[in-house]
Amino acid sequence: MAIHHFDACGPRVLRARALPLLVALGLSQACLAGSLDYQAIAGAAPEPLPARGPTTREEMEAFLDGFMSVQMHSGGPVAGAMVVVVKDGAVFFEKGYGYEDTDKQVAVDPEQTLFRPGSVSKLFTWTAVMQLVEQGKLDLDADVNTYLKDFKIPATYPQPITLRNLLTHTPGLEDGGVGYLFAESEKNLQPLGQWLAAHVPVRVRPATTDFSSGANASYSNWGAALAGYIVETVSGMPFDDYVEQHIFVPLGMTRSTFREPLSPELAQRMSGGYSFEEGRFESKGFEFIHAAGPAGSLSATGADMGKFMLAHLQDGALGEGRILSPATARLMHTRAMSPDPALNGGALGFYETWINGHRIIGHGGDTTHFHSVLALLPEAKLGLFASVNTGGKGARTSYALEKAFFDHYFPAHLPQLKPPADATTRNARYAGSYRGLRQTYTTFEKAFAAGGDFKVEPMPDGTLMMPDPIFGDPGRWSEVGEGVYRQADDDVFVAFKAGAGGRGMDLVGPFPPIAATRIAWYESSTLHAVILGIGILLFITTVVSAIRQRRADRAGAPDLRWARPALALAGVLLIAFLLGIAAVLGTGIEKLIYHIPSAFYVALALPLIAVPLVLAAVYFTWQLWKTRAWRVGARLHYTFAALAAFAFLVVLNYWNLLGYRLG
Repeated sequence: MAIHHFDACGPRVLRARALPLLVALGLSQACLAGSLDYQAIAGAAPEPLPARGPTTREEMEAFLDGFMSVQMHSGGPVAGAMVVVVKDGAVFFEKGYGYEDTDKQVAVDPEQTLFRPGSVSKLFTWTAVMQLVEQGKLDLDADVNTYLKDFKIPATYPQPITLRNLLTHTPGLEDGGVGYLFAESEKNLQPLGQWLAAHVPVRVRPATTDFSSGANASYSNWGAALAGYIVETVSGMPFDDYVEQHIFVPLGMTRSTFREPLSPELAQRMSGGYSFEEGRFESKGFEFIHAAGPAGSLSATGADMGKFMLAHLQDGALGEGRILSPATARLMHTRAMSPDPALNGGALGFYETWINGHRIIGHGGDTTHFHSVLALLPEAKLGLFASVNTGGKGARTSYALEKAFFDHYFPAHLPQLKPPADATTRNARYAGSYRGLRQTYTTFEKAFAAGGDFKVEPMPDGTLMMPDPIFGDPGRWSEVGEGVYRQADDDVFVAFKAGAGGRGMDLVGPFPPIAATRIAWYESSTLHAVILGIGILLFITTVVSAIRQRRADRAGAPDLRWARPALALAGVLLIAFLLGIAAVLGTGIEKLIYHIPSAFYVALALPLIAVPLVLAAVYFTWQLWKTRAWRVGARLHYTFAALAAFAFLVVLNYWNLLGYRLG
């Protein structure tokens, strides 16, 4: 098979012939000296078969109709969808499926119906950034604080955060959004700069300077919104206006906007966002992405998305309109961050997905109810945009279509794998529990990462058992290179980054903007769940004991009279806290995106009240063993319950649930 080689900062030929221009575009000498080449692993990477590509519209319609019918009804259900395919400088195929309005039975029309492509919006933000880089108004490797006037990002680490870091999701920021990422209504919208300043995330690791490792990557909506704000400050016009004048107008994208709310004209054909509940589709209304608009507030028709794809496939031009120079467009599409030579890498804003030996650049996007994917295959001058307007099981439809589409038109033979002879020894280096880096570390939102732990387990046949890093489906993986593993029956690769002694410490996978890291045994959410479970059982028995022994306690030693009541009350408060949190989550996690309910504030108060009671229980435990006032069995029970209560508080503190640590 032919292996395509790309350097960190551009194809070798482009780099040699256009050095002065690349430097003018903000490319540092350090970057020019590096190499981030993609290198397929022979015997493991797919071997492309003769590719016919799309041939006729009729054939494609038959293929897509069959796929969408199955997905929307059996795999979904999905209320509505749209698919647009561009090829050789023109729209090859576009079609709507299902409804934009299920009640009125208004069919999806890719020329008229607006969907919300979520984070695919970021490609427009990154394009705007690259326009200003091209004009010399922005430098990819300058400290972003250079461009900020109303607030600054704290210099937590010596390495500054650069635009290159933002475009590759490597600035070292935590990521959150509960209570402030979306807005409930128009009246809750804030100006971009004000919102950014109010929610500056903590820098939890240094910004990447070595783009040959993706171990630092952590997807950041705030970082993308910041890039949009930099476009705003440098250009001197609101971000929405800038994108409209410098991207939409040149490309003739007349039915696209980042503005919230929509104009009356566009609102008429804005698709509803749906969930499937109790056997029917429920419309959820328009989602206000809030001031993080540059990260995801685009509303657009499929036809307009086709124009954007065509411009990027044609080196920044569509007809008479141009949004990027050819050199800038190619630079933007070039591999700029390489988690591992055998894995998908990140370009400047786009990210790679290697499917069947073909390099695809694009971006996915998810709001609560819309789920989209944009994929470009530059070598074939081909682009695919797919989007659905329904959450739940149907959310995977667009991503499943991307894989099925390229499998159908660009097939490959997937070599069978055989684990290496010393697999048992090698696999042991990577066994353990891991957690994705994309989380908050300083606020209560960290608790949402509790369900994100995954185990890597060596199997007797020489494979590793672990979930797919994207969708979480469990699978077997075989080592095909030093620390590089491929899923047994799929074209998906991951790589472990070794620490001291060759022990795996980090995991990079098929989605380059998010890496994972090994967690210590005491950080395991499974262990924490066991501690909470044991605590609940001991608290219940302590309450029972306090009730049964209340008369004996009153007649006993005065110093120990309140021992059982104090611990019992602490246990009641901690159990009530868990019940309160469960009640809040039971109303729907999506509601927390808009605001934090008062019940959550009340629940957070309960562990704080329990703290002095638990400390008193620790003191009483010492007194019990010092005076031997109770029977040994009673003392042991009380001791275990007090330790459980203390451990309970330690666990809550680990997940930032002890106190009001809000974003």
